[in-house]
Amino acid sequence: MSITAILFLVILLGVGHLSVAAPTDPMDVAAMRAIAKSTGADRTLGWGVKSADPCDGTWSGVQCDKDLGHVTAISASRAGLNGTLSGTDLVDLRQLAELDLSFNCLGDDLPILPRPLNLLTNLNLQSNCFLNMPKGFFNSYPFLETVVLDDNMVILGDITEVPPCPALKSFSANNVTIWGKLPVYFGNATLFPALESVSLARNQLWGVIPQFFGENSNIKFLDISTQDDDGYTDKLTGRLGFVPDMTGLVEIHLAGNTFFGPLPDVSGLVNLKVFDAADNQLCGPVNLPSAVAVNVNGNPKIGKSCP
Repeated sequence: MSITAILFLVILLGVGHLSVAAPTDPMDVAAMRAIAKSTGADRTLGWGVKSADPCDGTWSGVQCDKDLGHVTAISASRAGLNGTLSGTDLVDLRQLAELDLSFNCLGDDLPILPRPLNLLTNLNLQSNCFLNMPKGFFNSYPFLETVVLDDNMVILGDITEVPPCPALKSFSANNVTIWGKLPVYFGNATLFPALESVSLARNQLWGVIPQFFGENSNIKFLDISTQDDDGYTDKLTGRLGFVPDMTGLVEIHLAGNTFFGPLPDVSGLVNLKVFDAADNQLCGPVNLPSAVAVNVNGNPKIGKSCP
């Protein structure tokens, strides 16, 4: 066999092994067309204008697994979206792993789904106009790793029944409308065994934080600072007795509340780097380790004996 024939055979065999992209799943196509219309992405991003196929490269911000023919990620931050996001459309994107619709003007309730979306790990809905977190929210996204809901109008009510969320590492809902006592389930190591970061600053939380909050948890970063005073309640208050048992803490931000009593004994928090409790009503000496960046400004009784 000549060299030319051998080369032709090698090329022919190679071509035979080239993978062919699978056609986009019709359910994904229908779901994305519905989402494009309900969010206004058909107008602002041109979704569906050049092609009805969200995986052919003409849908800005949409990523797909072309071998499987499924949408896997949507990134439409600052896209001028104005509308709603339906859970009945979203649930049909069965391979969706990342959803970023931050800095738009999407409204209505946060979407809950008729069945769980098991592959979604990252959800960013920051700076929209969502109004409510329904009770079925955590059931809809059981394997989330990061959730960002900052700067919405979300009302996170007293959700008492929360399913285990074994993968959740970070939950951020700063400057929303969380009113009432601190949602203690975030400190439950059984429900949230992987949770490392909880950020609930600039809300309307009030009352005493239970001693057991965060006990044996993996929380490294906690920000519950600057709760708003609604004129009827007294922000977050009480003693800081829960802090010493949060043994994984690296940073804790408690400023702008009405915590009182002595500073907690943090000698057992070997990883602690930042302790910010400015503008409270704490008292007594400051005996925190020298390696910790401490801010206790605005506590008139610091350095004085506690009553």
